Amino acid sequence: MLVSGGMDDHLGWREEKSELIRSCGIFNLRRARRVSGRGRQGWFYLLEAPDWINVVPVLKEAEGGTRFLMVKQFRHGIREVTVEFPAGLVQEGEALEEAARRELLEETGYRAGSLRMIGRIRPNPAFMSNWCYTYAAERLERNEEQNLDELEELEVLTVPVPELVSGIGTGVYCNSMTFIALQWYLRSAPE
Repeated sequence: MLVSGGMDDHLGWREEKSELIRSCGIFNLRRARRVSGRGRQGWFYLLEAPDWINVVPVLKEAEGGTRFLMVKQFRHGIREVTVEFPAGLVQEGEALEEAARRELLEETGYRAGSLRMIGRIRPNPAFMSNWCYTYAAERLERNEEQNLDELEELEVLTVPVPELVSGIGTGVYCNSMTFIALQWYLRSAPE
Protein backbone atom coordinates (compact mmCIF):
# COMPACT_ATOMS: atom_id res chain seq x y z
CA MET A 1 0.00 0.00 0.00
CA LEU A 2 1.44 3.37 -1.04
CA VAL A 3 0.99 6.01 1.64
CA SER A 4 1.03 9.02 -0.71
CA GLY A 5 -1.08 9.52 -3.80
CA GLY A 6 -1.22 11.63 -6.92
CA MET A 7 1.59 13.32 -8.81
CA ASP A 8 3.99 13.13 -5.85
CA ASP A 9 3.96 9.33 -5.67
CA HIS A 10 7.76 9.26 -5.93
CA LEU A 11 7.81 10.82 -2.43
CA GLY A 12 5.41 8.26 -0.96
CA TRP A 13 6.27 5.48 1.42
CA ARG A 14 4.88 1.93 1.23
CA GLU A 15 3.55 0.55 4.49
CA GLU A 16 4.81 -2.95 5.28
CA LYS A 17 3.42 -3.33 8.75
CA SER A 18 1.36 -1.36 11.24
CA GLU A 19 0.57 -2.16 14.84
CA LEU A 20 -1.35 -0.51 17.64
CA ILE A 21 0.97 0.11 20.57
CA ARG A 22 -1.51 1.64 22.99
CA SER A 23 -4.95 3.18 23.07
CA CYS A 24 -4.77 6.29 25.24
CA GLY A 25 -8.37 7.52 25.28
CA ILE A 26 -7.98 10.71 23.24
CA PHE A 27 -5.60 9.11 20.74
CA ASN A 28 -4.09 5.79 19.67
CA LEU A 29 -0.34 5.36 19.45
CA ARG A 30 0.57 3.30 16.38
CA ARG A 31 3.91 2.11 14.98
CA ALA A 32 4.26 1.68 11.21
CA ARG A 33 7.12 0.16 9.23
CA ARG A 34 7.44 1.99 5.92
CA VAL A 35 9.72 1.86 2.88
CA SER A 36 10.46 4.80 0.57
CA GLY A 37 10.65 4.61 -3.22
CA ARG A 38 14.44 4.71 -2.89
CA GLY A 39 14.51 1.79 -0.47
CA ARG A 40 14.92 3.68 2.79
CA GLN A 41 13.02 2.01 5.59
CA GLY A 42 12.17 2.63 9.18
CA TRP A 43 9.63 2.63 11.96
CA PHE A 44 7.40 5.67 12.37
CA TYR A 45 5.35 6.48 15.46
CA LEU A 46 1.94 7.98 14.75
CA LEU A 47 -0.89 9.43 16.79
CA GLU A 48 -4.32 8.53 15.46
CA ALA A 49 -6.58 11.17 16.91
CA PRO A 50 -10.19 12.13 16.33
CA ASP A 51 -10.79 15.41 14.55
CA TRP A 52 -10.80 18.56 16.68
CA ILE A 53 -13.15 21.54 16.78
CA ASN A 54 -12.17 25.14 17.55
CA VAL A 55 -14.92 27.71 18.10
CA VAL A 56 -14.31 31.46 17.80
CA PRO A 57 -17.22 33.00 19.76
CA VAL A 58 -17.66 36.66 18.74
CA LEU A 59 -19.43 39.16 21.00
CA LYS A 60 -20.43 42.40 19.26
CA GLU A 61 -20.83 45.17 21.79
CA ALA A 62 -23.21 48.13 21.48
CA GLU A 63 -20.31 50.60 21.51
CA GLY A 64 -18.97 48.98 18.35
CA GLY A 65 -16.21 46.98 20.01
CA THR A 66 -15.81 43.28 19.39
CA ARG A 67 -14.69 40.80 22.00
CA PHE A 68 -14.02 37.09 21.94
CA LEU A 69 -15.56 34.73 24.47
CA MET A 70 -12.64 32.58 25.62
CA VAL A 71 -11.75 30.03 28.28
CA LYS A 72 -8.91 30.00 30.79
CA GLN A 73 -7.61 26.62 31.91
CA PHE A 74 -4.60 24.69 33.16
CA ARG A 75 -2.79 22.74 30.43
CA HIS A 76 -1.03 19.63 31.67
CA GLY A 77 1.49 19.42 28.81
CA ILE A 78 3.10 22.74 29.79
CA ARG A 79 1.90 22.89 33.42
CA GLU A 80 0.56 26.41 32.94
CA VAL A 81 -2.72 28.26 32.56
CA THR A 82 -3.63 29.37 29.04
CA VAL A 83 -6.44 31.42 27.48
CA GLU A 84 -7.96 29.74 24.43
CA PHE A 85 -11.04 29.49 22.30
CA PRO A 86 -13.50 26.75 23.30
CA ALA A 87 -12.40 23.54 21.66
CA GLY A 88 -12.58 19.79 21.86
CA LEU A 89 -12.80 16.46 20.12
CA VAL A 90 -15.39 15.52 17.53
CA GLN A 91 -17.17 12.48 18.92
CA GLU A 92 -17.56 9.40 16.75
CA GLY A 93 -20.52 9.85 14.38
CA GLU A 94 -21.00 13.50 15.36
CA ALA A 95 -21.46 16.14 12.65
CA LEU A 96 -18.85 18.91 12.72
CA GLU A 97 -21.34 21.75 13.31
CA GLU A 98 -23.00 19.73 16.06
CA ALA A 99 -19.59 19.26 17.73
CA ALA A 100 -18.92 23.01 17.53
CA ARG A 101 -22.29 23.84 19.09
CA ARG A 102 -21.78 21.22 21.82
CA GLU A 103 -18.28 22.41 22.76
CA LEU A 104 -19.38 26.05 22.88
CA LEU A 105 -22.35 25.24 25.11
CA GLU A 106 -20.46 22.83 27.39
CA GLU A 107 -17.48 25.10 27.98
CA THR A 108 -19.19 28.51 28.12
CA GLY A 109 -22.95 28.02 28.59
CA TYR A 110 -23.58 30.06 25.42
CA ARG A 111 -25.46 29.10 22.24
CA ALA A 112 -24.65 30.50 18.81
CA GLY A 113 -27.39 32.14 16.74
CA SER A 114 -25.17 31.59 13.71
CA LEU A 115 -22.26 29.28 13.16
CA ARG A 116 -20.04 29.01 10.08
CA MET A 117 -16.95 27.01 9.28
CA ILE A 118 -14.04 29.36 8.58
CA GLY A 119 -11.19 26.90 8.12
CA ARG A 120 -9.61 23.53 8.61
CA ILE A 121 -6.01 22.46 9.03
CA ARG A 122 -3.91 19.41 9.87
CA PRO A 123 -2.47 20.10 13.37
CA ASN A 124 0.79 18.21 12.77
CA PRO A 125 0.86 15.86 9.77
CA ALA A 126 4.37 14.70 10.65
CA PHE A 127 2.88 12.22 13.12
CA MET A 128 -0.83 13.02 13.59
CA SER A 129 -3.75 11.85 11.44
CA ASN A 130 -6.50 14.35 12.28
CA TRP A 131 -8.02 17.64 11.11
CA CYS A 132 -8.88 20.68 13.22
CA TYR A 133 -12.01 22.50 12.03
CA THR A 134 -12.63 26.10 13.10
CA TYR A 135 -16.07 27.68 13.35
CA ALA A 136 -17.02 31.30 13.98
CA ALA A 137 -19.97 31.60 16.38
CA GLU A 138 -21.98 34.83 16.37
CA ARG A 139 -25.22 36.18 17.86
CA LEU A 140 -24.36 34.49 21.13
CA GLU A 141 -26.93 33.97 23.86
CA ARG A 142 -26.24 32.89 27.41
CA ASN A 143 -28.29 29.72 27.76
CA GLU A 144 -27.19 27.73 30.78
CA GLU A 145 -24.34 26.96 33.13
CA GLN A 146 -21.22 25.24 31.89
CA ASN A 147 -21.46 21.47 31.51
CA LEU A 148 -17.80 20.47 31.75
CA ASP A 149 -16.25 17.05 31.32
CA GLU A 150 -15.30 15.27 34.55
CA LEU A 151 -11.67 16.45 34.49
CA GLU A 152 -12.22 19.93 33.01
CA GLU A 153 -11.86 23.03 35.12
CA LEU A 154 -12.03 26.33 33.29
CA GLU A 155 -13.24 29.90 33.56
CA VAL A 156 -15.02 31.91 30.88
CA LEU A 157 -13.82 35.43 30.08
CA THR A 158 -14.05 37.99 27.30
CA VAL A 159 -11.01 39.34 25.50
CA PRO A 160 -11.00 42.41 23.21
CA VAL A 161 -9.99 41.44 19.66
CA PRO A 162 -7.01 43.88 19.61
CA GLU A 163 -5.68 42.38 22.86
CA LEU A 164 -5.67 38.87 21.41
CA VAL A 165 -4.23 40.02 18.08
CA SER A 166 -1.32 41.81 19.79
CA GLY A 167 -0.78 39.15 22.46
CA ILE A 168 -1.09 35.95 20.43
CA GLY A 169 1.99 33.76 20.87
CA THR A 170 2.92 35.28 24.24
CA GLY A 171 2.00 34.65 27.87
CA VAL A 172 -1.40 32.98 28.32
CA TYR A 173 -2.12 33.25 24.57
CA CYS A 174 0.42 30.56 23.63
CA ASN A 175 -1.83 27.79 22.24
CA SER A 176 -1.05 27.19 18.56
CA MET A 177 -4.62 26.12 17.75
CA THR A 178 -5.88 29.44 19.14
CA PHE A 179 -3.39 31.22 16.89
CA ILE A 180 -4.66 29.30 13.88
CA ALA A 181 -8.31 29.93 14.80
CA LEU A 182 -7.58 33.65 15.14
CA GLN A 183 -5.98 33.67 11.69
CA TRP A 184 -9.00 31.91 10.17
CA TYR A 185 -11.27 34.46 11.85
CA LEU A 186 -9.25 37.49 10.68
CA ARG A 187 -9.14 36.10 7.15
CA SER A 188 -12.90 35.51 7.09
CA ALA A 189 -14.06 38.68 8.90
CA PRO A 190 -15.77 41.33 6.77
CA GLU A 191 -13.54 44.32 5.99
